[in-house]
Amino acid sequence: MSRRRFPFSAIVGQDALKVALLVNAVDPRVGGVLIRGHKGTAKSTAVRGLASVLPPIEVVEGCRYGCDPNDVASLCRECLDRGASGPLPRSRRPVRVVDLPVSATEDRLVGTLDIEHALKHGEREFEPGLLAEANRGILYVDEVNLLDDHLVDALLDAAASGVNVVEREGVRYEHPARFILVGTMNPEEGELRPQLLDRFGLCVDVETIEDPAQRVEVIRRRRAFEDDPAAFAREWAAADAALQSTVVEARRLLDDVALDDDLLFLIASICASLGVEGHRADLVMARAATAYALISGDREVRPAHIRAVAPLVLAHRMRKTPFDEEQNASERISRALAQAIGDGSDEAGDSGSASGPPNGDGQQQALGRVLTADAAAAQENPRVQLDEDMDRIRRSVAGRTQRSTSHDGTGRYTRSEPVRPGARIDVAFDATIRAAAPHQAEREGPLAITLEPSDLRNKVRTRRVGASIVFCVDASGSMGAANRMEAAKAAVLDLLVGAYQRRDRVGLVAFRGEGAEVLLAPTASVELAQLKLRSLPVGGATPLAHGLLRSIEVIESERKRNREIVPWLVLVTDGRANVGVDGGLGSEDARTAAQRVRDLAINTIVIDTTAVPGGGTAAREIARVAGADYVRLVSVDSQALVGVVRERIGVPA
Repeated sequence: MSRRRFPFSAIVGQDALKVALLVNAVDPRVGGVLIRGHKGTAKSTAVRGLASVLPPIEVVEGCRYGCDPNDVASLCRECLDRGASGPLPRSRRPVRVVDLPVSATEDRLVGTLDIEHALKHGEREFEPGLLAEANRGILYVDEVNLLDDHLVDALLDAAASGVNVVEREGVRYEHPARFILVGTMNPEEGELRPQLLDRFGLCVDVETIEDPAQRVEVIRRRRAFEDDPAAFAREWAAADAALQSTVVEARRLLDDVALDDDLLFLIASICASLGVEGHRADLVMARAATAYALISGDREVRPAHIRAVAPLVLAHRMRKTPFDEEQNASERISRALAQAIGDGSDEAGDSGSASGPPNGDGQQQALGRVLTADAAAAQENPRVQLDEDMDRIRRSVAGRTQRSTSHDGTGRYTRSEPVRPGARIDVAFDATIRAAAPHQAEREGPLAITLEPSDLRNKVRTRRVGASIVFCVDASGSMGAANRMEAAKAAVLDLLVGAYQRRDRVGLVAFRGEGAEVLLAPTASVELAQLKLRSLPVGGATPLAHGLLRSIEVIESERKRNREIVPWLVLVTDGRANVGVDGGLGSEDARTAAQRVRDLAINTIVIDTTAVPGGGTAAREIARVAGADYVRLVSVDSQALVGVVRERIGVPA
């Protein structure tokens, strides 16, 4: 039984998502959609349902890439060869939605050597991958933020050029790869690499529906679909057909709609005022506004259409710091649009507010009215004041991003090696065939190439690894607890900027009262850190041993998740403990826990917060027992704490 898709028109309460997908359906040059939202918000359902409202496409019959017979410039090499001997055969088929799993290998994405053909016939033949299947269709990446870097690089190359170029395993091949890139992600699971983030034309934040009436309607429609998918599809067939007609008509009129200079200047001034880097946002907004106007039944673009698509274009491109709230970004966009377009009606906007590019002082005044991003220049970090007399037990391993050999079959294939006894088998067919080739004259068999066990070569894959940094902070009732916690929060958020690219994860453990609490499990997500660290409880006794032991548990859990991470513990304390474990002596239990840190080879920094000249002996003793780097700060603030951590761990500023 074929898999049935939920009708696109039946999706409830996600209007912005529908608009973003339909805009790309009308003009794929918009650049795709990134859908951000929590689980269970119909992200995947909407993407798969889009196929039902896309009109069938005409393809060269038998082409592995679905080439367009009417576009000679985009034909693959095989179609060009076939076309030289006569007209190309044609057929029609539905638009494909091709899934790119997070676990996919690079070979499966870009294509590779056809091993079966090589063994049977002794010839090199290219086997297409997912990029070939997605040509002229939709490439859907669920949990796109979890995609490995080497897959992201290949995806970026193809999305930018519209061509997939493969040079590997003795094969060089290229083929068209033009597709609508649609990705979904849960922000709590980590950020998206900036290069890929900007590649998405539009971005939609999907939230859980709060209106009870709409939630009830979601339940009703989903139950109706599960009870009888065919009947449910028939019920919504007319609505989907109407949307398909709208898309077809909009595509037909697309090239006839032009934006005048007034609207182009309006788009450029909005993007410039919000501090958007590059010019992709301007180009995307112009195309998206045109497509949206046609979807809305208009034959010309007005400021109202620009107002509608601007948040989808700008939300993921604006400069922001980790301390910016999402609602602040929305407010910045709204204020900029209100200033640039005007608060009046569309007619007022058409006749006045966007009447053309002003000259001289008028242009400066117009741009001055809209909100400017990052108006205040960033303050340079003050020099970190350190105690001159400090113990220095430095580690040889740095936490900065580095490449490590992968042992689980993931990562980029970089070289090959002979198969070792007991090793995981990940056959490098190109190297295996090269190893067997010189011996074919003395071997017999039914295949063009006969292999022996000694010919087998394994792939050696590498991937990036980073650090798992756990802050363990004294939140007891001692003097300055609130300042320490706020400084630690700021340090966590600061280190999370760019953490996804470095493969770093940052967490926070606080100890106070009778125990320790994990306020933030290690993550690479700024959004999740902001959510979890909004309230920072302080007060009570000082259970230092509990804090160390809880931090060890967190780090060991991280090691089980990825044995290649570099563990770091940043202990912020004066070293004095008055609560032990199971009634024990606080200071003795703290030293025992510190010895446990050393035994587990956890890279550690002890930040001494003692507010007396020369520092205290308690924190210095904990650092000595733990084999830690010892630092005393004259004052514990966010900039000083971040400076110490970045210097010791090797995180670039």
